[in-house]
Amino acid sequence: MSKGTVIAAAKPVRALAPLPFAAVLLLAAAACTRSGATDSAARFGDREAIEHVLSRANIGFESSDPDMFANAFAEDAVYELASDKPVFGYQKLLYNGRGDIRTIITDRLERARNTDPSTLSYDPKSLRRYNRNSDELIEITGPGTARHIATWLVVMKTNVDIHMSAVGRYEDELVKRNGEWLIAKRRRVE
Repeated sequence: MSKGTVIAAAKPVRALAPLPFAAVLLLAAAACTRSGATDSAARFGDREAIEHVLSRANIGFESSDPDMFANAFAEDAVYELASDKPVFGYQKLLYNGRGDIRTIITDRLERARNTDPSTLSYDPKSLRRYNRNSDELIEITGPGTARHIATWLVVMKTNVDIHMSAVGRYEDELVKRNGEWLIAKRRRVE
């Protein structure tokens, strides 16, 4: 250095102090909350879609709409009646695939068309079927898989009376395919 050069006093460099522990926790919690909120929203959306497909199956069965009923099931779905003897209203105990499951309703409609009304104790045009599910449990068991269990009750109403027709439990396995939840397997227990 030459004589007469003035050196400016350096300002002390202050090291960045580590963030206080509370601030670190706050940032971590915010990140988890954002991620948790996304997961919660996705799970909520999945649960809502599962409830919707289960309702479609129920309303389709109740209103004898074969397409609404069958389209709640996967193409390769299985519908099993857990019984060792014939079950009223069903032609067999095991249905394989959506097309076969659809026959649960189409066979019922065909039998009703072919029944002589004079052999019945009620007016067949007055028949209304009400299916009610209760004690439902939906568990999302993995990405794209879920389980559903519910108690069901069928009430029949005619111009003559109202009576409970059947009661039992559904044990369902559901899958998410191409973004849509469907019933992959339904086991109907009486």
